[in-house]
Amino acid sequence: MLQRPLRLTDLELARPAIARWVKTVLVFQTLVLVATGSYVAVMASKHPHGIAWIAPAIGVVIGTALPLQVVVMAILRAGRR
Repeated sequence: MLQRPLRLTDLELARPAIARWVKTVLVFQTLVLVATGSYVAVMASKHPHGIAWIAPAIGVVIGTALPLQVVVMAILRAGRR
């Protein structure tokens, strides 16, 4: 989605692709947070003793946020050219 636009020398030409990527990521992250919130709400009422029941929700949030760092770094690198 961003590979070709970030290779351009003029970042202004990549701006529409970056905006489209940001919208896609926001929608996806919202869906992840809604699903995670639903999981926590359902499990909170009947979870086993301890705190390990929340680990899948934390893993999903962290697992979807880490790849975003790679893309943000690529955008910043393209902006420095």
